[in-house]
This record gives sequence, structure tokens and C-alpha cells, in this order.
Amino acid sequence: MPKRATKQSGPAELKRVIFGKGAPRPHEMHQEIERRAYELYLQRGGGDGRAEEDWFQAERELRGEQSRAQ
Repeated sequence: MPKRATKQSGPAELKRVIFGKGAPRPHEMHQEIERRAYELYLQRGGGDGRAEEDWFQAERELRGEQSRAQ
């Protein structure tokens, strides 16, 4: 009797389990945060010294949207 092939979980399947079904990949989330942080930078007229503040604000916004979508 032939052995049945079984589907093995690969890295993509593992990410789906860890981050939830349909969740963006980590590098995609990083790019989205980066894009939003830049938008925030432009909205406040630029200027140096607040990059971390923009980043954390963008991260809060996007992660909040992600949790509401699930």
C-alpha cells in the first residue's frame, strides 16, 4: 500500500499561525509603519528630532487597525 503524502508545515504556514490568518508578514508591517511614520513627519511640517515619536504613533495606529480587522 503506497504511503500517503502529507502536507508539511513550512515557514509561511507557521507565520500564519503565529500572526493570525491573513496577517501581514513582518517585513510588510515594517514597511507600512515606515510609510505611515513618514506621512506623520510630513503632516507636522518635517523637522528633526521626533522620528521615534512618529514611528511609535504609526505603529500604534497600524497595530490598532490590524487588531480591529481580525
